[in-house]
Order: sequence, then structure tokens, then C-alpha cells
Amino acid sequence: MDKILELEETIVLAECYCCGLKEECTKEYISRIRDSRTGKWVCGLCSEAVKERLNHHSPLANLEEAMKNITKFVRDFNNTTRVNPKLSLTWTMRDIAKKSGEKRKIDLSSGISTSCVPRADLNTNK
Repeated sequence: MDKILELEETIVLAECYCCGLKEECTKEYISRIRDSRTGKWVCGLCSEAVKERLNHHSPLANLEEAMKNITKFVRDFNNTTRVNPKLSLTWTMRDIAKKSGEKRKIDLSSGISTSCVPRADLNTNK
């Protein structure tokens, strides 16, 4: 009975900094995760997302920036997709259009100085 009581005292509820998921974890595990994540407890899924962001998307970003980025992503997802899937589709299409427009601006600024399309000579006075 003493071991069961002791075990119950060491297990606590931890809330993920990024997504808000609550998990029962040992105090030692929570401390270990907080030590490796700038003092904040992060669930396993968000931890993997943070690692992915650091390794592949922005290698120069620091841990705090990556965690804030994942937190923003989760918040945006919860505010749109879960609440209103149609609104989520609209926002996604808006983001695609915005990125496409930005890409065109970049392409035009570093693009060709003369037209590639042949002009019709409308001057009939020869």
C-alpha cells in the first residue's frame, strides 16, 4: 500500500506549452523535459514538431522560436479548422494566393528586362 501511495504522489498532471494537452507524468520526467525545452513542458507530438522545425524548416531558428511557431500553428488550427472547416479552406486558399503573389513579385524583380513575346508591327507605312 505504501508503494501505491508513493507512486500516486509522484505522478502529476502536466499541460503542454504548445497545444495544451494534459498528461499524467512523473515529476522526474516533467523536470527532464522542462530542462531540455527552455523550462516549458512539451508533449511528445509537439516535441517532434519542434525538432522537425529546427532540423528542416529553419535550421538557424532557436528552440524558443520553434516552440512559439508550433504554438501559433496549433492555435490557428484550433481557431479555424476545428471551429469551421470551410473557413479553414478559405484561409488556406488565401495563404496560397498570397504566397503565389509574393513569388510573382520576386520573379518580376529579378526577371527579364525585355519582353519575350514578339510584337506585331502595326505600322503599315513601309
